[in-house]
Amino acid sequence: MSYLSRDDIRIQVKIINSKNLLARATVILFGFWEEHGWRVMKSTKMHPQFGEEIWIQAPSYKTIKGWKEIVFINHRKTYDMVMEMIFDAYHMARSKKEGIEGAQNHVDGEKTNELVVNTEAEEVNPDDIPF
Repeated sequence: MSYLSRDDIRIQVKIINSKNLLARATVILFGFWEEHGWRVMKSTKMHPQFGEEIWIQAPSYKTIKGWKEIVFINHRKTYDMVMEMIFDAYHMARSKKEGIEGAQNHVDGEKTNELVVNTEAEEVNPDDIPF
């Protein structure tokens, strides 16, 4: 029996500005099977693999007895690989978003970023440059 490999899976992540929901993820299998509804959420417990207070939840729906997962991966190594890929994609998307927001200096409103770009030209003596 063959299982999925990293080459068979692609992850798309959208960062969400919510109190508990950090991001939504889509798992794409073989380039055409899309599983929407994966969630990256804040947790009160440290994740044993990722070392962050984070929880990744498969698509699910609420029942009388609690939550029931729509997508369930029976093979533990494949499940761990998908979780790791979602976590990695989330961190890449978060870093990209923080980088873009950091590059935009919001001076007008209350929100200001720590990154400050110096736009003044520095006077340099050409004789001081070593060759």
